[in-house]
Amino acid sequence: MGRNFNFAKKKHFMTGLVIIAFVLFYGMGFFAYFYTNIGYAIDRSRDKLYAGSIDIGDRILIIAPHPDDENVGMGGLIYNETRLGKKIKVVVVTNGDGFKRAVKNNIKPKNIEPEDYIKLGLMRQKETISAMRQLGLSKDDIIFLGYADGSIRDLWEENWDYDNPHMSRNGNTKTPYDNSFDKNAIYCGKNLVKNLRQIIDDFKPTDIFYPDPDDMHPDHWAVSNFVKFTVELYDYKAHMYSYLVHHYQWPEPWALLPAAALYPPLSLQNVGTRWHIYRINPEAEKAKQKAVREYRTQFKIMGTFLDAFVRRNELFGTYENKYYKKTGEVPDFKKGRELPYKVVTASIMDNPLLRVEGNDDIKAVGLVQGGDKYFFAIETRGNVEKNTDYTLNAIFIYKNRDIRRLKVFIRNFKATSISENDESIALKQPIPVSVYKKRIWFSIPKDYIGDPQKVFLNAITSTAGRYADKTAWRVVKPESQGEGK
Repeated sequence: MGRNFNFAKKKHFMTGLVIIAFVLFYGMGFFAYFYTNIGYAIDRSRDKLYAGSIDIGDRILIIAPHPDDENVGMGGLIYNETRLGKKIKVVVVTNGDGFKRAVKNNIKPKNIEPEDYIKLGLMRQKETISAMRQLGLSKDDIIFLGYADGSIRDLWEENWDYDNPHMSRNGNTKTPYDNSFDKNAIYCGKNLVKNLRQIIDDFKPTDIFYPDPDDMHPDHWAVSNFVKFTVELYDYKAHMYSYLVHHYQWPEPWALLPAAALYPPLSLQNVGTRWHIYRINPEAEKAKQKAVREYRTQFKIMGTFLDAFVRRNELFGTYENKYYKKTGEVPDFKKGRELPYKVVTASIMDNPLLRVEGNDDIKAVGLVQGGDKYFFAIETRGNVEKNTDYTLNAIFIYKNRDIRRLKVFIRNFKATSISENDESIALKQPIPVSVYKKRIWFSIPKDYIGDPQKVFLNAITSTAGRYADKTAWRVVKPESQGEGK
């Protein structure tokens, strides 16, 4: 018995040593991470690397994917500009009602039913109203659209038409909320564009703040697409500013550090975004922090993340116009260290799930009109391979506001055009694919595309049917319209 007792003591002792070693190892790693990123966040000399202040007009439209995004992205701006007498309208696209964990933590049903998601949505609406009151806005300054949380990517990619609506976790294919801007809003892309157009027509904003196209959250980058698409389709004239909420290593670190700053993730510093630092004073920071606490359903789950946006500045992005060239020659995509005719620059090594060899990590997208064909190219960090799928998406906008879509899917270096709705271009001939090291490209006869006024462009990689990487969607125009001349 004594031997067994001693053995048990030794076993507990060794277990304790293992636990202590584990805690020390990861604790030291955490503190190293934390203090490294504090240094990054409090280094005021970094301010000079960015574009500085922005000139904001008198009518500000803010478009948020979920309740709380409007505050974490620009609560300080709302507080400051409201006190300057500016008119501000906040549009919340979804009520954040699809967050299963929040339903469990706040509604606490035995078995989650569709109506429980609606209860959460109503709670989050009230939180937004209370939070915006802390910043100086009233209930009348907020518009709830009532679209399904977690659906906006589907509305952009699949559920575009009225006859193919999205089915939400809340059990509906249209908004069940009586206070939605459009009380019968169908969960489809066309209806969201219609709502955004009506709001912009009615409010006539001088400035529009919308999610950054490089945001990693599907609802965020999809809302970004919808806003940019609507603005470009109807030629609205407003200053456009993006804001970032979700990205790897953003914000750094996750902690309440009012004396620190928000700087863009390193991987987004060379993608064509011009980052602007909007400074806020301690009074605005305190108001933003109070507003953060009003989102009670979210704060109990991700409080440190929300607090991390309470800093001495907020960060907004702008983008210069991009132009694609027209030439009488067939382009040679084998030349140059940079991808020829590049119109989209993507961030690389920004996703820890991307493969080390980089054949699924997109660097750039090229577009050129060569003679009677349009050429599209994708460049990756590593050599392109047959076991990676490549997708090129393009939306063509014409002067009469007609829209046509092109989706080319490449598997095993063989391309197929995919028709998803009545706006899709249906190709009647094979699409030849060319490959050279890190580049893959194909051409489409001009007869299918014509002469678009604008092209909305994006590329995606996937492996074994699973998404790997994507570029932000970017608007590019023919060189005859501007700087590309």
